[in-house]
Amino acid sequence: MMFSNTATVANNEFRTLFKEKTFLLLLIIFILMTLLSTYIGWSSKTTVEKVYIETTKKLAETGPNEIPPDPFAKIPELSIVKNMVAYVFMIGTILAIVLGNNSFIRDRRSGVSKIIFSRPIHRSEIVNGKILGIIYALASIIVTSFIISLISTVVISGKVVSISETQRLLCFYFLSFVYLLIFAIIGLFFSIYSSNQSLALMVPILIWISVNFVLPELTSALNPTASLNPTNISSAIPHNSFFLVLQNTIKPFSISEIYKEVSGYLLELNNNNLSITKTLVGYSGGLVFMFSLLGFLIFGCYWAMNKFNVCEETLNE
Repeated sequence: MMFSNTATVANNEFRTLFKEKTFLLLLIIFILMTLLSTYIGWSSKTTVEKVYIETTKKLAETGPNEIPPDPFAKIPELSIVKNMVAYVFMIGTILAIVLGNNSFIRDRRSGVSKIIFSRPIHRSEIVNGKILGIIYALASIIVTSFIISLISTVVISGKVVSISETQRLLCFYFLSFVYLLIFAIIGLFFSIYSSNQSLALMVPILIWISVNFVLPELTSALNPTASLNPTNISSAIPHNSFFLVLQNTIKPFSISEIYKEVSGYLLELNNNNLSITKTLVGYSGGLVFMFSLLGFLIFGCYWAMNKFNVCEETLNE
């Protein structure tokens, strides 16, 4: 019976989400960004290769010259989709917050929450159903993006993607799924906890700004472009000991930095060519922290739901 109630809530959540214009708009934007990512990668690669071909022709015409190596000869095929790191980091997280926030705010605004609580259903079943519905929605988005990236990489490169590269891409999208789920659960928590509709969305957005921009600025030595950089490019670190201590203290807890760095290694953007196993082991501490944070946030949703008083429920604008 408990599983049946959870499944009912989850299925209703999944169906309802794809009827909302705001969510559908953000979803379309995210899918378009996936296509745009491979196009930008293909465009930059094609431009550089054209310049290389023209240069080698001119060198050949002027006499015996040493031909420089092809700049894309040793670049991995997955580099084409490297911009997806930034798109997930910026656009995907906003999509996730809206998804999680709408999950319960929608029921409270329409009065459905009062009807649900009048039925013989446990509060934990409601949270389970909401979380499962969010997982269904995010999983469908991530799987679609994965398929688009995989097919577009094959079409653009004209080569069959190896099993190893497919596994790397799959691990990257699974990591992206976990990262997005964290922000979706943040949105869900505040949609349950807050009695003000505006604050229920505003606070997660402020957390998003802090996690994705403020903390990376501190952990990347205050480099103003590092927070948007999808690759692990070293920045100039100030020699001031205060900044070094601050960086070493905060970085292990900056999930955005963990996400970007692990993604860079998975997509082979850092010229280190670490295996998937070595990458996951090397960042095991940060990944454990991400999963622990996700578990803590899910627990927070159960706590907020137990504190939720439907009899005194008033949702302010």
